[in-house]
Amino acid sequence: MFNNVIDAINYIESRKRTTKKTNLDSMYKLCALFDNPQDSNIKFIHVAGTNGKGSVVSYLRNVLCENKQLKVGSFTSPYIECFNERIEINGEYISDSDVIKYTNYIIDTIDKNNYGEIGFFEFITIMCFLYFKDRKVDIAIIEVGIGGLLDSTNVINPILSIISNVSYDHMNILGDTLHEIGTQKLGIVKTKGALITIENEEINNLIIDTCKERNAKLILVKKADIKDVNIGLNETLFSYKEFKNVKLKMLGLYQCENASIVLEALSYLINYHNNEFNINIDNIYNGLFKTFWQGRLELINQNPLIIIDGAHNIDGINRLYEYLFLLKEKLNKKLRLILAISANKEKFKMIKKIDSLADEIIFTSFSYKRSEDGRVLYNASNNKNKLYSDDLKDILNKTLEDNDYINCFAGSLYFVSEIRKMFFDK
Repeated sequence: MFNNVIDAINYIESRKRTTKKTNLDSMYKLCALFDNPQDSNIKFIHVAGTNGKGSVVSYLRNVLCENKQLKVGSFTSPYIECFNERIEINGEYISDSDVIKYTNYIIDTIDKNNYGEIGFFEFITIMCFLYFKDRKVDIAIIEVGIGGLLDSTNVINPILSIISNVSYDHMNILGDTLHEIGTQKLGIVKTKGALITIENEEINNLIIDTCKERNAKLILVKKADIKDVNIGLNETLFSYKEFKNVKLKMLGLYQCENASIVLEALSYLINYHNNEFNINIDNIYNGLFKTFWQGRLELINQNPLIIIDGAHNIDGINRLYEYLFLLKEKLNKKLRLILAISANKEKFKMIKKIDSLADEIIFTSFSYKRSEDGRVLYNASNNKNKLYSDDLKDILNKTLEDNDYINCFAGSLYFVSEIRKMFFDK
């Protein structure tokens, strides 16, 4: 049994596996071992998507938390600063003592019943369900780990399913085509349930047909309904249908899309669930504006400009490119990009996309085992002003010395997490 949180977390992290699932039998069996905490009185919202699902969870949580009478749980991954971020109630992380308590309880129960080993994500998912049940959470927003259909979280019966977007990532698990990836993500749509997602020309028919087959209500966000967009360095403004002049702290055009999905979700809860969570217009505007998500186009230093962004797949890089292109034009500054990417990502496509935008690129790596060698990334680049360095402190100091550049660290959430900690600990 564990007495300190570091040992408990190290044990949980050691459960990580790369085996491909074919069904959810083991997760249902695990839940049954703990008296099915996912079937308690908690109302669930299930959120999947290639990118943006963390932001959607955060927007929803903050709006619902405006009602001080509600207990609002959220389950997200990965974390930026500490393991406890994964499981929250009303914005407060699960405590170290509770991480120890539930880790020991889960291990003890498994051992007593000769259950066998469970994987990392199954472990933290059952921990989340147990914690939320014991704390009598009213509503919990659950973020899918990977995909949807075979994700450990897909044992819940949500009042609403949300897919933030569908793009290319985790192809070794989800499939090589957008149709295959979309099919996996649409696995969270339940019979007679409801889905909110954003239009996607390549798979709109798949989305519509899936919802028809399952007799599920579909609300499709149309990009043409997102209007009056104004993207700045400190805030984003837009309008969506009846919601005028919505203000966000989160940056980038894609945040207007994420927030529009959330506006539809909130309208659904008001109109189809008798507004049981007492959502009002002030809650919506205040909650959206309060939302802040570490490592997603986050401005960590104003002068000189330093931005970190966890873009880690081709869609994320496209969105980052979109924002940095506008920012360069607006501020008339040069761009220095500091790039580190996990080895299992589409690193060459990512580099090809952003190579031409940067006036200087520094390639590097991060400490987590998945990191690609920065020299491999350097050799893939055609940028005329490319550099390689394995000294992150030196790179960070370089960005702090030169006001002529917009400095952007990107390529991996693991990487920007490391940079963020280094910056604020200095």
